Amino acid sequence: MKVQLAKRQEWIRGRRQKRKVARLARLRRQILRYLLLTVLLSVGVAGFAYLPWDFVNSSTDCQIHGNRVVTDDQVRSTLKAFAGRALFRLDPRSMEASVSTLPAVRYAFVRRFLFPHPHLVVEIMEEFPWASFSSSPDSAVEGVIAEGGKYIPVSQFPAIVRPILKICGPHNMKLSASQIAQWDSWVALIAAQTGQTVDLVDLRQPSAIEVRCGDLSLHLGAADSTLTRRLGRLSSVVPVISSVKDRLEYIDLSLDSNIPLKVSKTPRLPDSERAARLTSATHPAASTILPPGQTSSIAPAL
Repeated sequence: MKVQLAKRQEWIRGRRQKRKVARLARLRRQILRYLLLTVLLSVGVAGFAYLPWDFVNSSTDCQIHGNRVVTDDQVRSTLKAFAGRALFRLDPRSMEASVSTLPAVRYAFVRRFLFPHPHLVVEIMEEFPWASFSSSPDSAVEGVIAEGGKYIPVSQFPAIVRPILKICGPHNMKLSASQIAQWDSWVALIAAQTGQTVDLVDLRQPSAIEVRCGDLSLHLGAADSTLTRRLGRLSSVVPVISSVKDRLEYIDLSLDSNIPLKVSKTPRLPDSERAARLTSATHPAASTILPPGQTSSIAPAL
């Protein structure tokens, strides 16, 4: 019995010693892990504190892709307010909203990169031009109306494409995306029935809208819920106006009951000749040729 008791006590002491050695080894591993974690945290804090993470200059630290109408300088000018901040503190959504304030920009996507040096990459999706805009039919194009409803001034974005379709209206006129989609369907309906491209939509008087389609002039009245039905009757009028087409002033589609035609007694003058006569009537002295040695007796206007 004494021999077995001594063996058991020896086995218990050996087992306790093994547990103690295993506990010390586990403690050493934990201390090593904590030391390694502390070193990594210190290196990370030092890296964020002392390494050049800042977005310093919008001119050199910004790459721009996808822009054709908007210039690089215009995009970088919207990002100047974000310069001087750490790259990880920049909010891409705020930067995208700032770039999207440019009239010719529809969407902007901003991505941040750390290597090889802190910089930004801006992807631009520009607005699609729908129609040109001017304040009167004879004036030059002042801007472009995009499909989304934005007005893009030509003076700021001279590289913008100017569509053939011209919209005339007041300077404060604004069209929503749904209104543009509706007018686009009406323009397509007119072009399909007349076989000619719509050149001009005059919206200066909302109750008396005029449309110029090739050599045809249409008076549409108001753009209400009945306009689609009134335009649908244009296909029945176009085949019968061939005999009076040279004297046709306009087709009146503003009424629901019938379609009046304004026909002059004499053939219409071409647009160029009509403009020349209008200029002569407005400025008679400009079209008067005096004989040699004779002076005009018309006093200059004050």
